Amino acid sequence: MQSSESFSSANADSFELQPPYLAAAGADPLQFELLRQQEQLISSTSLLPEIFRARLFTLLSYLRQVPHCLHYWLAWFLSQGQGVSAIASLFQLPTSDEDGAAWLELLAGQTGPLESWPEPASDLERALLWAAAALLLPGEPAEQAQQELRRLLLPEAYASLQALLAFIQACHLWLNAYPERAQLADEQARQYLLRLLQCRDRREQEELRSLLERLDSCTDEAILRRELELYRRQLRTVLEAIGDSVLLYDQRGRLVYLNTVARRLLPLLQPDHARLAFLTAKDEEGKKGGEAVGVSAAAGEPLLPLLNDTPASLPLRRMLWEGEAIAGEHALEISLPLANGEEAIFSFSGAPVRGSRGRIIGAIVIGREVTARRRLEQRAHTALNALLAMAEALVQADDEPAAIQQGQRESQTRLIMLRLGELTRQVLGCQRVAMLGLERETERVQHVAVTGVTPQQERLWQESVLGAPLSVFLSAPLLERLRAGESLHIDLEAPEFSHLRSQIRSYPVRALLIIPMCLRERLIGVLSVDYGAEEHRYSPDELALAAAVARMATLVLEREHLLEERAEARASVLALREANRRMDEFISFASHELRAPLTVLKANAQLIKRLLQKASALGRDLSSGGAPGEGSAGQSPWQSHPVLQRLAGIPELLDRSIAQVDLLDRLVGDLLDFSRIQSETLQLVRRHLDLAAIVREVVQAQQQVHPGRDIRLSIEHTGAVIVEADAARIGQVLTNYLLNAIRYAPPDRPIEVRLCVEDQRARVLVRDEGPGVPLELQQRIWERFYRAPGIPVQEGSPVGLGLGLHICRTIIQLHGGEVGLESQPGQGATFWFALPLAQVTDRRSATQSPDQSPA
Repeated sequence: MQSSESFSSANADSFELQPPYLAAAGADPLQFELLRQQEQLISSTSLLPEIFRARLFTLLSYLRQVPHCLHYWLAWFLSQGQGVSAIASLFQLPTSDEDGAAWLELLAGQTGPLESWPEPASDLERALLWAAAALLLPGEPAEQAQQELRRLLLPEAYASLQALLAFIQACHLWLNAYPERAQLADEQARQYLLRLLQCRDRREQEELRSLLERLDSCTDEAILRRELELYRRQLRTVLEAIGDSVLLYDQRGRLVYLNTVARRLLPLLQPDHARLAFLTAKDEEGKKGGEAVGVSAAAGEPLLPLLNDTPASLPLRRMLWEGEAIAGEHALEISLPLANGEEAIFSFSGAPVRGSRGRIIGAIVIGREVTARRRLEQRAHTALNALLAMAEALVQADDEPAAIQQGQRESQTRLIMLRLGELTRQVLGCQRVAMLGLERETERVQHVAVTGVTPQQERLWQESVLGAPLSVFLSAPLLERLRAGESLHIDLEAPEFSHLRSQIRSYPVRALLIIPMCLRERLIGVLSVDYGAEEHRYSPDELALAAAVARMATLVLEREHLLEERAEARASVLALREANRRMDEFISFASHELRAPLTVLKANAQLIKRLLQKASALGRDLSSGGAPGEGSAGQSPWQSHPVLQRLAGIPELLDRSIAQVDLLDRLVGDLLDFSRIQSETLQLVRRHLDLAAIVREVVQAQQQVHPGRDIRLSIEHTGAVIVEADAARIGQVLTNYLLNAIRYAPPDRPIEVRLCVEDQRARVLVRDEGPGVPLELQQRIWERFYRAPGIPVQEGSPVGLGLGLHICRTIIQLHGGEVGLESQPGQGATFWFALPLAQVTDRRSATQSPDQSPA
């Protein structure tokens, strides 16, 4: 912010210090500009002399003890050529009340309005200065000064004085609102004064230093007094706002202050204790010279001692006599009698108050009533124990629930519910608790457990309630509220519940609290609580506890239901396990039994094919020995024979049959492998092998079997790729990958096989350009008996069991590897498997030409 000239520095171009009041107003740029414009307006229009305005501002700042402004005005006076003695005399006006009366007398002696302003520093001018300052000072002289100034000053001059006083008042408000901003500007003025000392003679330097010390003392005193007053008000506000009783004692144990909570508490105590603790100080606001918190005893009335042998004085004695601070876990809990005959529990803490030399001069005691909290803790402790007992009853489960008869299980459930009911009565203190379990579909009462009744009354409950639908007792709207999870408070004295009152006829009941027992938005039971004939208002804690018990009872009923389902499921699982075992045995038996005839069938077909080939060759030899021109179309009689013509098409049929036998043999092999996997009898013959050699042999074999397909091989590793594996099984996995690619990829698109080594793993990938596998099916295709729907077969038979990939994954996992699939619909698929590299010291021992024939 740029320095701004004050209204009193118009003729002092060399004086460029910023006024502290403008520095304070700089906190709000808009208000700063308004205050600066008001200053300029007063400077240009005021009829009061400039030096008088400055002296009036300085004198009011001094008398009102407004800090951070006096150094500025002292610097301004010196810049105007004022002498130090004349400036110092300004701060001696007035010296006493008698001097003020003398100034008023001097003004009263003047006749008529002043036609000209008095000489500067004259008695009349000083009297006018003091009277103008008195207008903003409290006390009786302000009214007399106003009368004299109105009489002596012209209306225009008096108006200028009023405007100047209003401006000074606004500046003082800004100085008090932002003292930290004003202090910076005031410190600049003080440094300026210290530099001016170098240009003065010794006498003026001494006078100026003395004046500076006086101004510094005035400023410091004002700041300290202001901070103390603010602290006193804050302290009183804090003490009055505290929700605990706060009491302050002197060193003799006399009560000198207590806050609002403590004042409300005293009448509740017994008369004797209230008399001892009664505050004798009449001035509660502390306006008559109180202690640190502003409260003192009335004059001539002694404060009553509290250092007696009553329990309430124990904390005070320990603080005053032993100097002990009591806080936290060391707080004292004392039971005190109340005027109504009951007792209240108070927790007392506090500390001794020490003077500047460390001597105990009093004590502050803080009392908090903890009666409700202690009772709540006790009740919560009781409730917790009861809930723990409920939990123990809830988890009481037999080891073999299937062996328990239905009647025994119902009896056990009833006993648990009775236990919960007794614990609920203990927690809530009610007369009776009834628990009704409902059937899941019909809402008929299935279980009944009532506590707080005689055996005869319990039999009446069983007879009237068991087996009946809940709609017999409650109307449809009430049932809907229960199903929605809402608790019902039923007044049995109301006419609409007369049917319930007639059913509960063996004992008096005024009202029922019915809490629903819901599980997954289904009503499976209700909990009923009553307090007999007395009226009872349920607290939120009681309702919460009752709801918690209802939830536990819900778990009991659900436990009963789950036990039944578990028994049924266990029987089903055992039956399923036996069926699966027998099915695995059948699959293993059938696979072995089918393998033998398939082998014979395939061998016979191949033998017939070879015999036909020999017969065809013999026919060609006989034809070549006959006479030319015989037979039709230049054929020999042997070639034109109808039987031989039929035999010529049989090899093609045999080839198809052999292919189908191969397919059937592969399916039987899959079944046999699956059976071994299920029975955990699949054996691996693992040894150190070169995986690259296995991959080459499998790819070459498939290239020979499918000469029309473009199968490409890429091995991205030089040298042998040694793995510890079963060569036949690894070849089986890669063959299955290639057959899948051939089956589903277009015939004119290539199939790529790649072998690479990554992070101590050998990875084999088979990529095709077929339709791909949808993302949601990529995990399921590895499951047994699963075939992805909607993917057309491009080559080969569509017949399959859905076991190939499942067997592949099992074989690789048994080798310590993993399988995977990367595919996007319409962009082909990449099936891969990875095996860990073998840790061998002599790779020359690895077999270079493993057996590749799959099992």
